[in-house]
Amino acid sequence: MLTEFTSEMLREVLNYGFDRGVGAELTYKLKPYTPSVSNPETRWIAVNMNWHEPKQLPYQAAHEIMHVLHQDPACLYFYSASKNSIEGEANIGGIRILVPLYFVDIDKEDANLNQFMKAFDIPAPMEDVAKETITEFYSF
Repeated sequence: MLTEFTSEMLREVLNYGFDRGVGAELTYKLKPYTPSVSNPETRWIAVNMNWHEPKQLPYQAAHEIMHVLHQDPACLYFYSASKNSIEGEANIGGIRILVPLYFVDIDKEDANLNQFMKAFDIPAPMEDVAKETITEFYSF
């Protein structure tokens, strides 16, 4: 079940993609452990709304949008918390999409890395990227 927050963040992420020419389909036909996918050639993503960790849906959508924007080769991607490789770049890009959406109405002194990580169930290996991105966001 999606919370109001998760639904709103997913909508914001999808709008980010739409503004950049990335289409999306939200599907309820997949199993809970089937990952969301992207097709950079057609500029389209499919988000598995049955995902077993619903808080991750905005992060997954942002990740898939990054595959399209980077025009990554259309092949099977296997989710990884890695920061290296094609998957790593999509993970980093996903965080870069989420940070300004999440922190837009939060004052710098109230910014909380742990709350951000928990809000989207972002894997711990991505914490340093999130911290750096949050710092960059507030440096402007």
